[in-house]
Amino acid sequence: MILPLIFAGLLAPVPAATFCAEWVRQSREGYERLTLFSDRTLVWKTNRSGAVELRRKKLSAEETGFYCAYFARLEFWEVPGDLRTRLSGDFAAQSSVTLTRLDGGRKEIRFDELSALTPDAAALRSSLEGLKGLFTSTVAPPSSFTAEKLPPGTVLKRLDGVLFRVRGIHGGHAEIEGVSEPYRLFIRLEDLRFQFSPPE
Repeated sequence: MILPLIFAGLLAPVPAATFCAEWVRQSREGYERLTLFSDRTLVWKTNRSGAVELRRKKLSAEETGFYCAYFARLEFWEVPGDLRTRLSGDFAAQSSVTLTRLDGGRKEIRFDELSALTPDAAALRSSLEGLKGLFTSTVAPPSSFTAEKLPPGTVLKRLDGVLFRVRGIHGGHAEIEGVSEPYRLFIRLEDLRFQFSPPE
């Protein structure tokens, strides 16, 4: 009886992760952990010099659905797992990001403050910064990112502070180009509000 039970346990499906993404950032001053749970709970815990702060926020189903699907995208799973320079000073932060998928898959990406992030890794970090920003602000409404409000030349600030210029709108996608970084991105208009501040 024991043997079949053991094999039954081995063949059981791997339970889905309870979170979609987790970002742990650590330095000598302390650490912070940002976790988006599958039940729509966003948790931000910090511990700096022994002072612990814990914040929780319930996201809308739309916000959670976007972020969980966004973090499961193939381009993030193709980012190298270790982007650390190992040249950071004592107070420079080291980051570890863990992404999960509904099928039980997990992806870990590590980087530091001096890492030269790929465009996809930079977009991932920007989205995590956007999640953290939800504790002090709300996601802009879709009406902030319509084709009419994004004529060519409009400058958009990504939530990590990087500036992009709109080159045009094509079939529901914004073509944007880094102001100081020479690469272009095509992002769905409805996704812009989760990664960028509204145009001024």
